Amino acid sequence: MFKLLNIIVHFWPLLFTFSINAQDNFKMFIPEYIPVGGSFEISLISSKSFSEAEKLDIYLLPDFSLAIDRIELKTDIRESKIPVTNEFLDDYSEIYKKVSVDLTDSITFSPESFFQLIIHLNSDRINLNSMKIYGEFIANGEVIANLENVDDNLMSIRPNLYNLVFNYFEKYPTAELAASFMQNYYLNIPLVYDFDEILVAEFWLKSENLNSSFLEIVNGETNRVEYYLSINENQILLINSKSDEVLQRSPFFISSNCWYHINIIFDKSKSEILILCNGSEFSNIKSHNYLAYNNLLLHFGNDKSSGVFNIDQFRLISLNDSISGITNNRNYPEYLDENSEVVFQIHFSDDEMINLFERKIISYERLKLVKSDAPIYPRAPEVDVKLLSNFFEITWKGGDLRNAYQYILERAIGNGGFKEVGREAANSFEEKEYSLITEIPQQPEIVYFRIKQINKDGSKITSDVVKIGQGTVEDVMLGQNYPNPFNPKTVIEFELLQDTEVEVKVFNLAGKEVALLHEGFLNKGIYQFEFDAEGLSSGIYVYQVNTPFSSQTRKMIFAK
Repeated sequence: MFKLLNIIVHFWPLLFTFSINAQDNFKMFIPEYIPVGGSFEISLISSKSFSEAEKLDIYLLPDFSLAIDRIELKTDIRESKIPVTNEFLDDYSEIYKKVSVDLTDSITFSPESFFQLIIHLNSDRINLNSMKIYGEFIANGEVIANLENVDDNLMSIRPNLYNLVFNYFEKYPTAELAASFMQNYYLNIPLVYDFDEILVAEFWLKSENLNSSFLEIVNGETNRVEYYLSINENQILLINSKSDEVLQRSPFFISSNCWYHINIIFDKSKSEILILCNGSEFSNIKSHNYLAYNNLLLHFGNDKSSGVFNIDQFRLISLNDSISGITNNRNYPEYLDENSEVVFQIHFSDDEMINLFERKIISYERLKLVKSDAPIYPRAPEVDVKLLSNFFEITWKGGDLRNAYQYILERAIGNGGFKEVGREAANSFEEKEYSLITEIPQQPEIVYFRIKQINKDGSKITSDVVKIGQGTVEDVMLGQNYPNPFNPKTVIEFELLQDTEVEVKVFNLAGKEVALLHEGFLNKGIYQFEFDAEGLSSGIYVYQVNTPFSSQTRKMIFAK
């Protein structure tokens, strides 16, 4: 068990804290939502952990589809661009990109100071790629320590050699508009809505070279700025208050050109404000008792000549359940959660903004609307198949109600390709369930069905495939474990499509059963089981879900 330490990290003009394991001597920040085919940054924070160390050599090996543009070094005294060279590492038999941080430079480093490396990257990959990273602290020509981190999200493929994985998303053709804020542009949204206990303001944020506040939370009675969110010169997300105690649980590095999902949770009963970034708690504020949450105003604005930021899909939600409902809906334009209510939403269309302005629901100045590339997607229809006497009945519902034009039912038999077997016009005005009936093929092969949704702009989105074999609908949909790789715990999730007996097992690659997570009857629904690999060796494991009708397996990686 590693001891938790509270490390004070000083970056001008801010003092912030984060928790770090005693064994760690660096922290890595990687964006979660990286657009395809663009540039982005990652951040490495470390320190002069070893007083005798003269330099830190860092070796980077990006995939061929990933290019290092430049690397910046930032301390509390100065910032500079550092050169990148090539060096062959005998231990790994490959040519790495190398950067050296001179820890003896008193002009750059104060005693025991922290420093930040911002690595600027370009990728032409549409799916994912990775970069290996390895570091050595050097004194008198000898290695005295390595960069070390026990974070579960950093996969160590060999001792002290870490593999950073980058996932990319493609802009969807039906993406609408976002509000873009340059100097002296602003948008005001009053929180004049009744709610029982909790009101959540959620939105997507993307910045480019921004070094200022972008959101002020203003007291409507006094016109006083109570709190403000900003991005500092180290591209770290901050929350500040002139009077309340702010607990910042962990810094968030904000890469240019990447999207971040922000939740601001106003909790009446606890007199508390929580702020989440990409679903993780970023800050906790104990607010004054006299502060009326439904008399606050959100002021989005930019007061700097350099830098710009965009926001997309702003919503106010009266929350009556856990925050997971917001997390599950953040990538979709329609909010579907029976336990919560959307009391206000902006999609940022021209007509919508004018209408809201004229009705005095919002106010703005010089607001610019630009084409959005936020990770917001139409929902794919949910498909179900019922076996009748001599027919299959395929039903579906959901999808992107506003944009759907037509649905096409496609079928594949065995190893053949998908072919159209029916189509239905979409109802864009109300939610409904659609149904088509097809004959059961004479061939004994497995049959696959899917719904292709054709949108009004010609774009398409396809549902998950429903598989039918031996006269029985496939009764298990097994997902990939999360996190993966993991250390030492992970969650296995699957959906049962009918009531049945179920076994959930884990095996090593030799075929030996290492865990029985469940054995017994389960009703139709979604289930999660936690697997704890404590005491097992690192490597690849297989998890398996068995029912009387089917058996499905997936691989997972345990990386200590």
